[in-house]
Amino acid sequence: MSAHLAYSPLPRFGFEVNIDLSAPLGSADQEELRRRFASDGLLVFRGLRLSMQEQCDLCRIFGPVIDSPYENFYVSNVRKDGHLGALELQWHNDVPYLPRPYLAAALHAIEVAPGASSTRFASGLRGYERLPRALRERITGLNALQVKQRFSQRANRLTDLQPGDLCTVHAVVRQQEQTGRPYLFVNQNMTAGIIGLSPSESDELLAELFSWLYLEEDVYEHSWRPGDLVLWDNLAVQHARGRVSTDARTLQRVTITELGYAQQYAADLGIRVAYGNEKLISSAA
Repeated sequence: MSAHLAYSPLPRFGFEVNIDLSAPLGSADQEELRRRFASDGLLVFRGLRLSMQEQCDLCRIFGPVIDSPYENFYVSNVRKDGHLGALELQWHNDVPYLPRPYLAAALHAIEVAPGASSTRFASGLRGYERLPRALRERITGLNALQVKQRFSQRANRLTDLQPGDLCTVHAVVRQQEQTGRPYLFVNQNMTAGIIGLSPSESDELLAELFSWLYLEEDVYEHSWRPGDLVLWDNLAVQHARGRVSTDARTLQRVTITELGYAQQYAADLGIRVAYGNEKLISSAA
């Protein structure tokens, strides 16, 4: 085992990583990190103290990180520049309605009070593996419509959308690029329906898939401690959280993606208001 890295299995799925960043990680250590990440799509690091730039550097081991205020920011209920506040978040992949959804994301606990709200993770890889054979055959070749999020606490539907909102069709079953393993790519919050099925048939099929995907006994729940960093595969792993209490909870977010939000959805005026038009145009160039 490397002097820089040690691994232990997490409950349900994923790995906890004991990492020494006092010296640069060698190529073998980086390759082992990528291999472990590909196997389960979830890594938890403990006891780190990283700046935003240092977190970006660590994440670049796993893929491209772009310099954009929409991709890299603070999730906080106490900072003035924090996002999401105390909102409850249903099960979701981040921005699945983009043509190229984010590859992965990392949250680093900067300030979390004892007992601050946890984050839950469910594996689309394991969800697919659990499906009965007949259900696997039924969903082979099907596509689903992913819609822009207008509500975080209930399913978003076509009737919720406003002029200019983005929708994208993605396969119900996708393959992990690194391993070729199939995973479910439908989520509770932003999957509006299965293409080609009636609304009632679509709702019934999605409910059946969700019953396997979000099986309580296979959900990993992360209780935050200061210094934690959780990295997850945004395509193959979904996340959710309950409503955040008034206790301080500030997480530093870095996104791994080939294309940024503004590059794929430059017409979204909402992010121009939130982050400034000039910065977004620059990051999209």
